[in-house]
Amino acid sequence: MPDWWPALLLFVFATHGPFFGWRWLRTREPRHAATALTFALLTLAYALRVFAPDAAWSDVAVWRIARVVAWSAAAVSLSLLGRHAWQSVRRRRSTPRSAASPRANP
Repeated sequence: MPDWWPALLLFVFATHGPFFGWRWLRTREPRHAATALTFALLTLAYALRVFAPDAAWSDVAVWRIARVVAWSAAAVSLSLLGRHAWQSVRRRRSTPRSAASPRANP
Protein backbone atom coordinates (compact mmCIF):
# COMPACT_ATOMS: atom_id res chain seq x y z
CA MET A 1 0.00 0.00 0.00
CA PRO A 2 1.47 3.41 -0.90
CA ASP A 3 2.39 5.70 1.97
CA TRP A 4 -0.39 8.18 1.15
CA TRP A 5 -3.16 5.56 1.04
CA PRO A 6 -3.83 5.30 4.83
CA ALA A 7 -4.06 9.10 5.06
CA LEU A 8 -6.56 9.17 2.21
CA LEU A 9 -8.66 6.43 3.82
CA LEU A 10 -8.52 8.28 7.13
CA PHE A 11 -9.92 11.36 5.39
CA VAL A 12 -12.67 9.37 3.63
CA PHE A 13 -13.78 7.55 6.77
CA ALA A 14 -13.63 10.69 8.92
CA THR A 15 -15.83 12.60 6.48
CA HIS A 16 -18.45 9.86 6.11
CA GLY A 17 -18.82 9.08 9.82
CA PRO A 18 -20.53 12.33 10.86
CA PHE A 19 -23.10 12.02 8.07
CA PHE A 20 -24.23 8.59 9.25
CA GLY A 21 -24.15 9.79 12.85
CA TRP A 22 -26.48 12.60 11.83
CA ARG A 23 -28.70 10.13 9.93
CA TRP A 24 -28.93 7.96 13.05
CA LEU A 25 -29.84 10.96 15.22
CA ARG A 26 -32.58 11.93 12.75
CA THR A 27 -34.09 8.49 12.12
CA ARG A 28 -33.00 6.38 15.13
CA GLU A 29 -32.60 3.43 12.74
CA PRO A 30 -30.09 0.85 14.01
CA ARG A 31 -28.58 0.44 10.55
CA HIS A 32 -27.39 4.05 10.59
CA ALA A 33 -25.99 3.64 14.11
CA ALA A 34 -24.07 0.54 13.02
CA THR A 35 -22.73 2.36 9.96
CA ALA A 36 -21.68 5.36 12.05
CA LEU A 37 -19.94 3.01 14.49
CA THR A 38 -18.18 1.27 11.60
CA PHE A 39 -16.89 4.58 10.24
CA ALA A 40 -15.81 5.67 13.73
CA LEU A 41 -13.84 2.46 14.19
CA LEU A 42 -12.30 2.73 10.73
CA THR A 43 -11.35 6.34 11.48
CA LEU A 44 -9.72 5.17 14.72
CA ALA A 45 -7.89 2.34 12.96
CA TYR A 46 -6.45 4.55 10.24
CA ALA A 47 -5.68 7.41 12.64
CA LEU A 48 -3.63 4.91 14.65
CA ARG A 49 -1.97 3.71 11.47
CA VAL A 50 -1.08 7.23 10.35
CA PHE A 51 -0.16 8.81 13.70
CA ALA A 52 0.97 5.83 15.84
CA PRO A 53 1.97 3.01 13.49
CA ASP A 54 4.37 1.47 16.01
CA ALA A 55 1.83 1.17 18.85
CA ALA A 56 1.48 -2.51 19.69
CA TRP A 57 -0.32 -4.77 22.09
CA SER A 58 1.13 -8.27 22.52
CA ASP A 59 3.26 -7.83 19.40
CA VAL A 60 0.22 -6.93 17.28
CA ALA A 61 -0.17 -3.44 15.83
CA VAL A 62 -3.05 -1.68 17.60
CA TRP A 63 -4.37 -0.32 14.29
CA ARG A 64 -4.81 -3.91 13.07
CA ILE A 65 -6.86 -4.80 16.16
CA ALA A 66 -9.08 -1.76 15.62
CA ARG A 67 -9.51 -2.70 11.98
CA VAL A 68 -10.70 -6.23 12.87
CA VAL A 69 -13.25 -4.74 15.27
CA ALA A 70 -14.35 -2.40 12.46
CA TRP A 71 -14.82 -5.42 10.16
CA SER A 72 -17.18 -6.90 12.75
CA ALA A 73 -19.16 -3.66 12.92
CA ALA A 74 -19.27 -3.58 9.12
CA ALA A 75 -20.72 -7.10 9.05
CA VAL A 76 -23.47 -6.02 11.45
CA SER A 77 -24.08 -2.85 9.43
CA LEU A 78 -24.37 -4.76 6.16
CA SER A 79 -26.72 -7.33 7.67
CA LEU A 80 -28.98 -4.54 8.97
CA LEU A 81 -28.92 -2.91 5.53
CA GLY A 82 -29.85 -6.23 3.92
CA ARG A 83 -32.71 -6.70 6.40
CA HIS A 84 -33.96 -3.19 5.66
CA ALA A 85 -33.85 -3.83 1.90
CA TRP A 86 -35.65 -7.17 2.27
CA GLN A 87 -38.39 -5.63 4.40
CA SER A 88 -38.77 -2.82 1.89
CA VAL A 89 -39.25 -5.31 -0.95
CA ARG A 90 -41.76 -7.31 1.11
CA ARG A 91 -43.75 -4.16 1.93
CA ARG A 92 -43.91 -3.18 -1.73
CA ARG A 93 -45.06 -6.64 -2.76
CA SER A 94 -47.76 -6.82 -0.10
CA THR A 95 -49.23 -3.41 -0.92
CA PRO A 96 -52.27 -3.79 -3.19
CA ARG A 97 -51.98 -2.02 -6.51
CA SER A 98 -54.49 0.60 -7.55
CA ALA A 99 -56.80 0.07 -10.54
CA ALA A 100 -54.93 2.80 -12.39
CA SER A 101 -51.69 0.82 -12.18
CA PRO A 102 -50.75 -0.76 -15.52
CA ARG A 103 -49.77 -4.03 -13.82
CA ALA A 104 -52.96 -4.26 -11.73
CA ASN A 105 -55.08 -5.42 -14.72
CA PRO A 106 -53.14 -7.98 -16.76
